[in-house]
Amino acid sequence: MNMKRIKYVKLTVLLCVVTLLLTACLVIEDYPEPTDAFYVNDFADILDSEAQNHIQAVAKELEDVTTAQVVVVTMDGIGGDSLEEYTLELFRQWGIGQKDKDNGVLIFVDVEGRQSRIEVGYGLEGVLTDGKTGRIQDRYMIPHFRNGEYGQGIVAGFNVIVNEIYKEYGYTDRLIEDGNLAEGGILPEEEAEDEDDLTPFIIAIVIMAALLILDFSLFKGAITMAILRSSTRNRRGGFFGHHGGSGFGGGSFGGGGGSAGGGGSSRSW
Repeated sequence: MNMKRIKYVKLTVLLCVVTLLLTACLVIEDYPEPTDAFYVNDFADILDSEAQNHIQAVAKELEDVTTAQVVVVTMDGIGGDSLEEYTLELFRQWGIGQKDKDNGVLIFVDVEGRQSRIEVGYGLEGVLTDGKTGRIQDRYMIPHFRNGEYGQGIVAGFNVIVNEIYKEYGYTDRLIEDGNLAEGGILPEEEAEDEDDLTPFIIAIVIMAALLILDFSLFKGAITMAILRSSTRNRRGGFFGHHGGSGFGGGSFGGGGGSAGGGGSSRSW
């Protein structure tokens, strides 16, 4: 009788661990490929030609001068996935920024989910802190989004980010002049910045650690290894999957192999 109970408990634990690990570890497969323009990817069809041309021209010049890449992506929904996980994986798959500098920025707007995120590469986290990217959205983007003015909000936020990068690299003579921005085209400094709450991230790490301990204690890591093998087989394209023909009349562009670690901020409206 005791042996039956032990087997029943083990089976129950196995099912719980498999369910939770699959939920936490499965890699999202339905990421779009970047457009040939690369810097502007308006999958939600909310940017007019003027906004797209502005982003494309300014982003290309920024990369030519500083090697940093700022990429805009709009989507009409992400299928209920976590915004932070989705944008981080998209950033990595597209390889935004240079591989040796990790100096990329992703401006992501989910129209259907009424949420946005600025994802920042490792190399720019010092200048574009979590608090600063949050204030950029609060001041320049979200007010427009609430009025359905997506193009204006995206361009305003994009301009501030570009100016912050130019300032960091010492090219203050190249700051974008925009009457809607603060004096000097950059975000005013504040004494204190509201950093994103790390509590959900810490809780997720603790849960993952507990599940891994259970798996290796009871099943010698068999579940973890099976999931890792499965996710490796199912991953689409690799991390730097930009390919394509010409775009905006000037050939195709692509990521430089940069990466990010979750720096940035998210907002909803």
